[in-house]
Amino acid sequence: MKARVVSEEGARISIEGELDFATAVSVRSELESAIDSAGQDVLLDLSGVSRANSVGLSLILVAARRLSEKGGNLRLTEVPQALRSIATVCQLDEWLASVTVSPQAN
Repeated sequence: MKARVVSEEGARISIEGELDFATAVSVRSELESAIDSAGQDVLLDLSGVSRANSVGLSLILVAARRLSEKGGNLRLTEVPQALRSIATVCQLDEWLASVTVSPQAN
């Protein structure tokens, strides 16, 4: 399955599909381009992610770093359980929780 990045309303970016090693390169390129076109603060909506492994967490970290470099902040919504589990194993669960907002808050 493929994955893709969808930019909406400037500061909202959605990822759809499977985040795995097969899709990592194309999704990273699309995500970086969408972040470069967005404002400083971005809401990354992961509700369309059907499956994810450690690559998904890596892509989130890439997005956070890219935004930080331009003085912005990343917020996440609808983080799949698989990504939360991987973040726990990597000891990034507290960071992930700190940037995650509830769907009602966005």
